Formats: sequence, C-alpha cells, structure tokens
Amino acid sequence: MDDPVNCPALLEENRRLREELAALRGRDRIFRSLLDHAPLLISTKDLEGRVTMANRYFEILDGYDESHFVGRSVFELFPTEIADQLWRNDRRAALEQRAVQEEETVYHRDKTPHTYMTVKFPLYDEHGRVNATCAVSTDITQTRAAEDSSVTDELTGLKNRRYFNMRFGEEQQRAHRDGRLLTLLLLDVDRFKEYNDYYGHPAGDAVLKAVAHSMRAALHRAGDLCFRIGGDEFACLYTSSGTGESLTLAGEIRATMAAHAIAHRANPPGGVVTLSIGAAFLAPDADLGRDELYLLADQALYRAKHQGRDRVAT
Repeated sequence: MDDPVNCPALLEENRRLREELAALRGRDRIFRSLLDHAPLLISTKDLEGRVTMANRYFEILDGYDESHFVGRSVFELFPTEIADQLWRNDRRAALEQRAVQEEETVYHRDKTPHTYMTVKFPLYDEHGRVNATCAVSTDITQTRAAEDSSVTDELTGLKNRRYFNMRFGEEQQRAHRDGRLLTLLLLDVDRFKEYNDYYGHPAGDAVLKAVAHSMRAALHRAGDLCFRIGGDEFACLYTSSGTGESLTLAGEIRATMAAHAIAHRANPPGGVVTLSIGAAFLAPDADLGRDELYLLADQALYRAKHQGRDRVAT
C-alpha cells in the first residue's frame, strides 16, 4: 500500500509532468506550423547527402514529389549541376563545423530559375559529433533582379562601372587564392566621335553593341567579366596563367571586332571600325589596388593609341 505521506508529492510530480508535456506539445505545434507555413525552404540531410526532413514549401520546386523526397540523395532529386552546388555547400558546413551562407539556384514548378540565399549549418548528436546539416533558404530572385538592373548597361547588356567597382576586390582575392594573374583590359573604339559625326548616333549604338558582342565572344569562361565603363570605353577583368594567355584573349577581342568589317571612312588605313586595347596585370602577390591597376591599363591604352591604334599595348 502506498505511503499516504508521499501521495501529495506524487500528485504534484504528476501535475508538473502533465504541464511540461502540454508545453512540449504546444511548442511542437508552433514548430510544425512554422515548418508548414514559412515561405522558406527548410531541410536536413545526413552526411551522405540524403534528405532526412523537408518542409511543405518544397512543393514549389520542379519535380517535387512528397512521397519520394525524404530519404533520397540530392543527386537523385536534382539535375547534376544543381545537386553539385547543394552538396558542396552541405559538405562545407559539415567539414568546417560552422554556418555557411551561399547563393543557390533551383527551378520552380513553372520551370523558372530562382536564386535562394541559403544558410547551412551542422547538426550534432548526443556525443557532440556532426551527424547532419540543416539548410534554410530564402528566395531572393526579385531582389537580385532589381540589383542587376542597377548595375547593367541598358544598351549593351554589359555590367557597368558601378559593378566593376563592386567586383574588383572579390576578383583580386580569388586570383590571389588561386595563384593566377589578374588582367584588366581597357578598350575603346578608334575615332568614335568621327564615326558618330558622320554615320549618326543610332549607327554608333550599333557599333557599341558589336563591341560588347566581340568581348563576350572572346571571354566566355566562367569568371570572365566584361563592362561598359561609359561612352565608348569598355573594360574586361579576368584571370589567366600568365601574360601570354591574357594577351591572346585581348587579341581575340580586337580581331573579332575588326572581323565585323563595319565601315568607318574616318579611320584609316583600313576604313573599318577598330579597337585599341590597354592591358595591365596584377600578380597574385602584388600589392596594388583597383585605382592603381586602372591607371596602368589606362596608360597602356594611351600607348596603343599613339602607336597607331587597332592594337593591344601593355
């Protein structure tokens, strides 16, 4: 028979446990409501890349099937190029044992690509060992589109001077990390004022578009950047294994533009639109800033003009 002295203590303990259970259930309902209704992609994966939990918002993704999502690898669920980026960021969070923030691109059910800002962080077991990762992703597609319009030249579709200023430091750090030569090209159209005066500004706009096409045709590797700085002045920023490779790419831009064979009667001796290009280089361990490198490229462009135009100078 129970000791009556202990009955009040047992009743109190029972009451406390019931209250704690009710509180847990309440927190669980809040947690489930957040998972079900938050406009975020929230998921967890094990260390093999298998999805162990995904909230309801994943329904927005192309190819999502609730009954076949959890338990499958990202490489089974997404195209290879998308799965690669997702898994690479998961692995970084697990191996470095810290939160990792990256932009990731996935496709929605309407087949449109969407950019997400994703934070991935490690999860730990009871022994303090990493056993999974969690990802929380916010759709920033509209934000990126608005930002892109503010740094894009409307006529040519190239990025503008503002974007050049924004990206230079990042590209310099990347070149230093990879041990590669950073190259800055400055280029402009030879005797462009005379061209506009004779052929008119609409024709001049067509020339500027042709310059942009020539730059893109030569610089189409991942990481190559092309800009319209203003007027008929353009810039390119890219890395290479050395000055020989850099100058070859610059020469391809010049030759591609000349191959358009756009008539320019005020530009002897060939009578077609040509480019002058100045090239400056930044070694991986060099201690030069953006403005200093820009000045070197501008001086090289000046030399190209005074050496006869339609050429690359350093």
